[in-house]
Amino acid sequence: MDVDRARETIVAEAPRRLRLDELLRELGAHEEPPATRQPMIRIGELVDVAAEAGFGFLMAVLGLIAIPFVGLSTPFGVALALLGAQLMFGRDKPWLPQRLRRRELKMTMLDRILGMLTKRMRWLASSTKRRRERWITPRLVGFAITLMAVALALPLPIPGSNLVFIIPILIYSIGLLERDGIWIAIGHVGTLIDLALLIAFGATVVAVLERLVRWLF
Repeated sequence: MDVDRARETIVAEAPRRLRLDELLRELGAHEEPPATRQPMIRIGELVDVAAEAGFGFLMAVLGLIAIPFVGLSTPFGVALALLGAQLMFGRDKPWLPQRLRRRELKMTMLDRILGMLTKRMRWLASSTKRRRERWITPRLVGFAITLMAVALALPLPIPGSNLVFIIPILIYSIGLLERDGIWIAIGHVGTLIDLALLIAFGATVVAVLERLVRWLF
């Protein structure tokens, strides 16, 4: 009996891990990188893992990588918009074109994300759980992510625009991975706030879009 109680206590005290954390480790990310391992990983490998985990994993990784790198916001914004559109139209598994699949990322980027999750964002594991699943509407989430990703991809002169548009995407991603409807609802609130911000900078947004259309056509 005492042994059984001890086992129950150990299980109860074991720290809960996010699915994002577990999937990163499966891909080879380490808090303390080993001396020898492959230095690069292709986005296609992330897509293949995401095929089993759903859209949340891939969008969370791409969003977290894009936070500190202004130059990466456009290509990753385009990739995130493509993923959001697939979710909006009911696709079950994520797909990216070969050109994006072949793009390589440094393994140190995944190490940095894992370190961020385990050291600076430990509260995430305790604040998420499977609940309110009826609030999770993939098509609506996909539509919102597409809007935020397009805004992320555009070179908008809005202070902190990278982080402003990435935050709702990350919240949605965690909500999808953990099947947490509360986090999805928080993501909707963040999207509404960002839409209000875009309206406030309406003239600037329109000017950027006009320049983009002229450049394309």
